[in-house]
Amino acid sequence: MSRQQVCDILIVGAGATGSLAALVLAQAGLDVVCLEQGSWVNAADRPHRLADWSWQRRTGWNPDVNKREHADDYPVNSDSSQILMWNAVGGSTNVYGGLWPRYRPSDFRKGTEHGLQPDWPITYEDISPFYELADKIIGVSGLSGDRAMPPRERCPTRPLPVSAVARRLSAGFDELDWHWWPVEASVISEDYDGRPGCNNCGVCNGCPRGSMNEFATSIWPKAIRAGCDLRTQARVLKIEKGADGRATGVHYVDRKTGQVLFQKARIVVVAANGVGTPRLLLASENLANGNDQVGRNLLHHTLVASEMWVNGPIDGHVGFAASLISREFAETDISRGFVNGFNLNCVTSTPSAGELAAGWFSSARAPWGTHHHQWFEKHFGHSIGVFAIGDDLPNPENRVTLDTTRTDSDGMPGAKVQYVPGENDKRMMNYMLDRLKDLAQACGAVEYRLQDYRDQAGVYRTPAWHMLGTCRMGKNPENSVVNGWAQSWEVPNLFIVDGSVLTTGGTVNPTPTISALALRTAGYIRDNFASLSTA
Repeated sequence: MSRQQVCDILIVGAGATGSLAALVLAQAGLDVVCLEQGSWVNAADRPHRLADWSWQRRTGWNPDVNKREHADDYPVNSDSSQILMWNAVGGSTNVYGGLWPRYRPSDFRKGTEHGLQPDWPITYEDISPFYELADKIIGVSGLSGDRAMPPRERCPTRPLPVSAVARRLSAGFDELDWHWWPVEASVISEDYDGRPGCNNCGVCNGCPRGSMNEFATSIWPKAIRAGCDLRTQARVLKIEKGADGRATGVHYVDRKTGQVLFQKARIVVVAANGVGTPRLLLASENLANGNDQVGRNLLHHTLVASEMWVNGPIDGHVGFAASLISREFAETDISRGFVNGFNLNCVTSTPSAGELAAGWFSSARAPWGTHHHQWFEKHFGHSIGVFAIGDDLPNPENRVTLDTTRTDSDGMPGAKVQYVPGENDKRMMNYMLDRLKDLAQACGAVEYRLQDYRDQAGVYRTPAWHMLGTCRMGKNPENSVVNGWAQSWEVPNLFIVDGSVLTTGGTVNPTPTISALALRTAGYIRDNFASLSTA
């Protein structure tokens, strides 16, 4: 086994948060190494220009790791959740939708609000400057002035064009007197930082042009120019801990050569997502897990959805994948029968005729035979999708553990995911379905389908796009894994900068928040490196 020269910072994972941490720390002149088990995703390799694009997205470009099964992936054993992740430079931003909403101030103080979730050790005000910094680095489009949110600076680029879908939805929201606002997006509406503005082609979930912010194209080139040593196809097997209780480095496989190497480091930063991070810590002889909290309290978000069809074409197959967000129900109102709240995330349709006919968003499928063309004429370009996304309560039995039955190609145990919505979550889901029905009717839908993600036996099988909370941040070491700076309570030179540290799930997509947290933690490491890197 080869042992390499010690570096200042060793980052595990080259996704959104790993890239931002690498950028901040390398620009500070620190010696930074980042290990990524996947490879680069080249724009030319994307299926957007292929005739079988929808088939490609369901197979080799499927965001679900268990359906895709790339050589860069590891097995995830789950019978209740779709595990959406992407092992590559840029991580899941290679296939995400690019919605960019922020947490609300109340998301950080649920313990004070109702006591069924802990308070964060930090506040919205602590993270707010880093939201602004992330927006500027990434290039966010949107419209400031939403009175449902705290004041913010002007978005770096103007809002994306208002689509026919957004106009129909906004009329429905107005009919119900519900809040709505153009959703902020990590998609630039005009040329920005050397990348071209969005052309509204409508084939989102990754972007071959670079208009949608993918960290492989927007951040990594800068981090590498600043001196970060990014090593791809480098699968980390174990974080090693010394006799003094500090991390000394990581063992990893150079998958290009098959050689097992050891990289020494003064500080280790893990950015492997809500499944990959607990998997690595558990495989590292239960590292940072003296309180048995690593892997517990998995949050997915409480999720239901609706697909509706309206008379007249609304060109739902073109334009950015999302349009509006409604925060009408974002705060707790116990008269609804549950605590916490939810948002309505409104999206356009699929640009793929085949995908629509096969059942894009719900169980609605085009019939074969005589009525096929008639069905297609009424549905293609006429559909709207709406997700209701809520804040699920933590449960220590919802968790990530090591899989004792399957390993990856290098012999490391896979991950096992267990997740069941709680009673509060189920009551919220039923309430959300009723609100989706109200919205469909207010939008003048001639047909709609509700999706509650229950199978025929009534078992919830959530899409689970967001894997959060499994190494959560807290005020004390009894019920959390890291402190308010994302620093391990047990291993002082170990930091975690991904969705696993989120104390609550909130009601929005998590990437803006974990990006802001990564910038905050990286700045803390940069400013305190001398003391953090010594015993």
